Amino acid sequence: MPTYLTKRGATYYFRRPVPEDLRPIIGKTELTFSLRTKDRAEAGKRCRIEAVESDKIFAAARAKIASGAAVPDKADDAEPVDVQVYASRALAALRKKRDRYAAENRLEDFAIELGEELEVQQAILDGRFGPVGSLAKAEGMRNALRAIQSGEGAMALPSVGVAPTVAAAAKTPMLPELIDKWAAEKQPKARSVDMWRRTCAMFYAVNGEKPVGAIAKADVLAFKTHLIAEGKAPATVDSRLNHLRSLFRFAVENDIIATDPAASVRAPPAKRAKEARLPYDADALKAVFGSAIYTKGERPNRGAGEAAYWLPLLALYTGARLGELGQLRPKDIVQEVYQDAEDEDRKAWVIRIVEDERDGLTLKNASSNRRVPIHQALIDLGFLRYVDAARDKGQARIFPDLKPDRYGSVTGNWTKWFGYHLREVCGVSDKRITFHSFRHSFKHYARACGLDKAVNDAITGHEGGDVADQYGGLEYPLPPLVEGMARYRVPGFTLPPPPASLR
Repeated sequence: MPTYLTKRGATYYFRRPVPEDLRPIIGKTELTFSLRTKDRAEAGKRCRIEAVESDKIFAAARAKIASGAAVPDKADDAEPVDVQVYASRALAALRKKRDRYAAENRLEDFAIELGEELEVQQAILDGRFGPVGSLAKAEGMRNALRAIQSGEGAMALPSVGVAPTVAAAAKTPMLPELIDKWAAEKQPKARSVDMWRRTCAMFYAVNGEKPVGAIAKADVLAFKTHLIAEGKAPATVDSRLNHLRSLFRFAVENDIIATDPAASVRAPPAKRAKEARLPYDADALKAVFGSAIYTKGERPNRGAGEAAYWLPLLALYTGARLGELGQLRPKDIVQEVYQDAEDEDRKAWVIRIVEDERDGLTLKNASSNRRVPIHQALIDLGFLRYVDAARDKGQARIFPDLKPDRYGSVTGNWTKWFGYHLREVCGVSDKRITFHSFRHSFKHYARACGLDKAVNDAITGHEGGDVADQYGGLEYPLPPLVEGMARYRVPGFTLPPPPASLR
């Protein structure tokens, strides 16, 4: 007896062709469905049982033909069928089936069965099976299937319409071609284009290569399920889904597809507090600033010279992002005059964090343009003398040994070195502590010192939801920033010695 056993991925399926003379009665060219097991021996047992059941189905169909009770065509319908009403009922049934498969973690099976049933209904409408019954029912079922497949299955019935045909879907571009079109119009950074391409390669690895018009919500759900099963963090899953959404929205805007199959697919809930990034505690600070870089004057090659010494300290005492600090120029360190509460002139050294396209300086957003008073701890360590030396040498950047990565980021390579240094050399194993945790540390310790939220946000370039937050940046009054920085301290932290050249 034929086994009729096939395998898709890790799951076994039953697949048996329907004899040609029975296809008008059964309405399918083959019987295909999941055996719901990944075990070869168990699949064989289930396959033999299904083979016997399919024999019964074929025997019943032959008996029906022999009795003359053939399936009526459209003209033989006892009463007319309303396509939209039939589609509504079919859609409700498909929703229930989808939810049941989702609960059983079988959305991949659902997507496969959906596609196969859609092919059958389209074949009926195209007349490839001859007169096999109600064309109105076939059209209604086809519409319901396409509504579920295109992501409209959760919408109200009015949104159920005749979706593009299989042929039309096949003419739409593949994902790599869609990325080319999207990049040409949107002009994203090269890093973003590469990230989008990686996401689409991962998507195809899960769902197989198919044109954009053939991608259904079930495919996106299968991709999300795969990422979660791999243990990806919620933020990572959300990022990958956003990559797909941006492409599908672009396709909709340009009339490449009618609907976005990822529109209603959401990532898992955000990280719980205990999984979020942590600030540096006393032990982590001691581990980093007790390393040989600070105690023995070592300067690892990948640490980019003095950048290995200064960048962690600057981040701890400014709350600035790594990219903002790595691109600093000597002219960004200036002394400004301001008036205190008694209208007396005062001077303060500040770091001007600005965007400058001519010099290749970029920032995350408009609120990132700002002035940050230089903490006395940094001055005591000789930071101003270090900047003066860079200025005297005519250096374009404060940290000239930082080598840009292939995307042009001056700290792209350095951050990889620091990650290794933090884990392997300093022994900080908690993955919730990274270089960016210095920024969290500043926010944390600033709050502990009683800094006003507005001042805290102005120093770190963080724009909140308040309309007043938009009036910050380089125009934010200097006195509260200087006063706030003077109050800032890191409890229990002892400054390392200054570099030998600045002692």
